[in-house]
Amino acid sequence: MATKDSSVSSKDDHQKVGSSTDSPQTYTAPTLEAAHHHHHHHGGVDAGATAGTAAAKDLDISLALPGMTGVHEEDELDPYESKRVKRKIDWRVMPLLCAIYTLQFLDKNAIGAATILGFLKDNQLTTAQLNNLGTFFYVGLLASQIPHSYAFQKFPVAKYLAVMMFLWAMLVGVHCAAIGYKKLIALRILLGFTEGCITPGIMLVTSMFYTRTEMGERVGWTFQCNGIAQILSGFIAFGAFHTPTHTPLSLPQNHGKVAQWQWFMVIISLLTFVVCLAFAAFFPDSPTKAGFLTQQDKIVAIKRIRANQSGVETKKWKKYQFFEAVKDPKAWIFMLFAVLANFVGGIGIQYSLIIKDMGFSVLETTLLNIPSGGCMVITVTFAMWMLHRYPNARGWISVLSYIPSIISVILLITLPDNRIGLLVAFYCIQLGNTPAVVLSLSWITTTTSGHTKKLTQHAMWLIGYSVGQMVAPQWWKDKYKPRNRVPWAIILTSYCCQVVIILSLRWYLNQRNVTRDKAAAAATTEEEKEKYSEYGWIEVPVDSTTIANANGKGDGASTAGDSQDEMVVVGEKEKEKASASTPAPAPGMKRVRVEKRFLDLTDFENLSFRYVL
Repeated sequence: MATKDSSVSSKDDHQKVGSSTDSPQTYTAPTLEAAHHHHHHHGGVDAGATAGTAAAKDLDISLALPGMTGVHEEDELDPYESKRVKRKIDWRVMPLLCAIYTLQFLDKNAIGAATILGFLKDNQLTTAQLNNLGTFFYVGLLASQIPHSYAFQKFPVAKYLAVMMFLWAMLVGVHCAAIGYKKLIALRILLGFTEGCITPGIMLVTSMFYTRTEMGERVGWTFQCNGIAQILSGFIAFGAFHTPTHTPLSLPQNHGKVAQWQWFMVIISLLTFVVCLAFAAFFPDSPTKAGFLTQQDKIVAIKRIRANQSGVETKKWKKYQFFEAVKDPKAWIFMLFAVLANFVGGIGIQYSLIIKDMGFSVLETTLLNIPSGGCMVITVTFAMWMLHRYPNARGWISVLSYIPSIISVILLITLPDNRIGLLVAFYCIQLGNTPAVVLSLSWITTTTSGHTKKLTQHAMWLIGYSVGQMVAPQWWKDKYKPRNRVPWAIILTSYCCQVVIILSLRWYLNQRNVTRDKAAAAATTEEEKEKYSEYGWIEVPVDSTTIANANGKGDGASTAGDSQDEMVVVGEKEKEKASASTPAPAPGMKRVRVEKRFLDLTDFENLSFRYVL
C-alpha cells in the first residue's frame, strides 16, 4: 500500500510535478509568466485570462488572490471573520442548492406521483412499462456522467447548472404532450441526461466553499430536500386530484381540458423554471468569482478550507488524474456501494402503487406518502448532528443508520396483512440507509484530491448510482403484489452487503493514513521531510510581479507598477530549505513556496493528505 501511495507522478502536457520518490514537489509555472500581462483587478494572477495563458489552468484558481503563496502554518483566522464569511456563503449558496435539489427530486419522480392521477391509463402503460420508464431515466443519467464531468472542468459551474435546469424544466413540461410509451422513453432518457449534472455539481460546489465537516453537513441538508420534495409532491398531487377528471389535452375528444396528471407536470415544470432563473442570477461559480464577497472575504473563504488539503478549482482536464482515479481502489469501493445502496430506488417509481395496494383509496394515497418525506428529513438531520459531534466517524454513523431500515424491511416481509402496520414499516425505511448515501456523497469528495480526479470519482459514484437505479424498478412485478416480498428480500440483502462495504472502506482508508503517518515519522533528512510537508514550490520568472505577498505575511497585492524590492518572494528559511533539499531553479526563474493544495496534486501525489474516516 505504501508503495502504491508514493509511486504516482504527474506527466501531463504542460505540467511536471515531482513524484514522492523524486525531489520535493516543484511546479514550473508558465502560468504566472503568461499571466504577467493579465493582472487581476486587485493585483493577483488572472486565472480567467485566456490569451497566452493555456498553462494557467494547471494551477488552482485561488492563486489569483493576493496572499495565497508563502508559508501559512502560523496564520490564524479570526474566528469571528470566519463565521461571518461562512454565514454570507450559507445565505447565498444553501437556499439555491436546496431549491435545485428539491426540484430535481420532484422532476425525476413525477411519473411516480402521477400514476394515481390517470397517467397509466391515459398513456396505456403496463406496470412493466412504468418500471422501464424509471430505468430509462437512469440510462440517460448514466450516459451523462463523463460529459458533465468534462463540462464542469471547462465551463463555469453555476452557468452550466442553470442551462441544464432550463432544459429539464422544458422536458418535464413536454411530458404533457408526449402521449405513448415510445415518446415517454425518449423524454425520460433526455431528462435523465440533463438532471445528471446536479449531484456532482453539488458535491463540487460544497467542496469549494466548505470544510470537510461542513461539507458533510451541507450535503446532508441538501439531500434532506428529497424528503421535502416528497411532502410537496403529496400536496401537489392532492391538489391535482381535486381538478376535474379529463382525458389528456392532446387527445381530440378532450376539447381543450387538462388531465389531473398533466396539471401535476405543468406545476412542477413552472416551479423548476422559476428556480432556474434565480439560480442563474444569484449562484456563484466559485469563491474567487463570488460577487457577494469582498476581496478580503474571498481570501478568508479560501483560507477557511485549508484543512481540506485540496484546492478550489482548476480549469484543465488532466488525463493522468483521470486514469489515476480509475485505478484507485477506493473509487471502485464507493461505486459498488452506490450500486447496492440504490437497489431501494424502485420505490421512487412504485411508492404510490405500494401504498394503494395496502388497501388505501386514491385520495388517501396522495397524502399518505407525506410522512415518508418527513421521516427522511428527521433521519438526515440526526445524522448530520452526529457528524457535527463526531466529524471523523462517517463510517460508524453510516453503519448505525442501517438498523431501522433492516428492521423495517424484515417487518414488511413478515407482518400479517395489517395495512397500518405495513404503512408504518414502509415509513421507517426512510429512517435508515438514506444517511449512509448522504454521507458517502461528501465522503468521496473529502477523500479525493486533484480536481480532475475528484470529478472522475464523482462520475464513477454516479455511474454506480445509475446502475442501481436502473435495475431497481425491474423486480417490482405484478406477480409479487400486493406484499412484494421478493423485492423487499432483495433490498434486505443489499442493506447487509452495504454494511460490510462501509466497514471495509473505513479499514482501507485508515490503513492508508497509518502507512503515511509511520513514513512521515520515520523521515530524517530534509528531503524526506519535504515529501510529507504541506508545502511545495512553484517556479516563476524572476521579473514576475504577479505574485503578491509570497511569504503570506501581508494583506495587499503587488501590481505591475510595484518595484521588485516591494515584493517578498521567499523568506530566508525557505531559501535555505530550498537550496538544501531542492534543485536550483531554471535560469531566469525563482522559486516560491505554496501550499500543495494549490498545485492540484492528487491524494496519491500529496503525501501530507490524510483520509477522513
